[in-house]
Amino acid sequence: MIRPSTKLEFYLISNNIVLSDSISSFPFIKWNVGKYEGFSYILVKFEHYEILLEEDNVKPAKEFEQVIEKALDSMKPLEELQRVFDEFGHIFPQRITLGRSLKIILPNPSLNDTFENTNDVNEIVKSLDKLDVPYLITQEGESIKKNNLTSWIVDTNDSLKVIEFDKIIPLYKILKVEQQERINDILDKFNDLQNSRIIMTGITDLKDLEYLKDDLNNGLVNNISHYKRIDVELSLKDENYEVYGSVISENNTKLEEIYVNFGLYDFNGFYAIIKKLKEISIDITKCYISWMIIGRPLQLSIFSPNNRKFQVHCIKNHFKLQSNQLNYRIETSFNLSEGYTIFAHAYHSSTNHEPNNIIKLIKWSKNSINFQITNLSQLNLVDDFLTETENVINIELNICILFNDYERLKIDNNEGRKGLLIGYTLTKKNFDESLKQSI
Repeated sequence: MIRPSTKLEFYLISNNIVLSDSISSFPFIKWNVGKYEGFSYILVKFEHYEILLEEDNVKPAKEFEQVIEKALDSMKPLEELQRVFDEFGHIFPQRITLGRSLKIILPNPSLNDTFENTNDVNEIVKSLDKLDVPYLITQEGESIKKNNLTSWIVDTNDSLKVIEFDKIIPLYKILKVEQQERINDILDKFNDLQNSRIIMTGITDLKDLEYLKDDLNNGLVNNISHYKRIDVELSLKDENYEVYGSVISENNTKLEEIYVNFGLYDFNGFYAIIKKLKEISIDITKCYISWMIIGRPLQLSIFSPNNRKFQVHCIKNHFKLQSNQLNYRIETSFNLSEGYTIFAHAYHSSTNHEPNNIIKLIKWSKNSINFQITNLSQLNLVDDFLTETENVINIELNICILFNDYERLKIDNNEGRKGLLIGYTLTKKNFDESLKQSI
């Protein structure tokens, strides 16, 4: 006798699957674990043969391996893996029992007596008498009276069926080790709600900014921001993400003189806000923006396969820019290492994304980064007419640290291009062990 307490247990019993605590934690299965109360199963099994299938001796079909590989390489790996397992199945039994079985479902209030496990047909009949159960149901839905159990058992050898699946493992455990590890890695990163990942990267040309050619060719610095819409190929499921990037010249070098920030995020893309910070003469239509979206894969549903191995750490700092101070030290809770890449953007408030700050990495040490932050608004202020308090600007500095060991990021929307050029690399040249200055 089995008394299922959840709808999951009811489903497993109904499908001849032996109950196991581990099954509820299997990935890709949308279990209904709601309560199931008030009914009990009486099962009578007649076991004849046992088939044992060790996972090491089972090989997946080539088609199964191919669709798994395609899902792993997709931009939406969790959704694609879900689709594959919904089609091919979720679990694999390592023990299959052949025989015949009978069952009946009864309301709990009628079960005042305990139905003991027994291998004796006469004891089974006595127990059924105590419970006032006149018949049992076969797997085909046929009624078998309790007094006909003996003759029914004799006939079972002629029509054996699967009556039990046991030693259940997730279906993906029969795949090769490499694919298993990749699936586990996807699951770990999607279930990680603390750390962000590189969701997507790309480059976007600026050919449509023809109207900016004169503005950027005249060699003058102005205070005008120019907005460039960047749409992503696949819609995101959330607007909670950050974008980092740079303006790159036609010679594939990062332009320090033209600063870019990002904002106005939505499900389908974002805006790059471009501003000239120094005197420069350049044809902006021959340049492009390299960008990177940082966020949590589970929230956004997108997770590019190209840069999944990279770990990122994001830091947000709120502090005041002083008119008489350029360098600011940011501490980290972990050790930095040569070859890491640093990205930074600053906002005056949660609604202001305009790039009014020139941010440069000056030095770094084991546990800190020294930035030089120059605010254009402060440069344009006339100190004679302002108090020291009025010269203070509150900013939010968003920092992303990429643990890439000098390795460049791959580009998702342009396979022909070489690695992405964004951020500042930590090198021996800009390392300063004696860095002590604090904010």
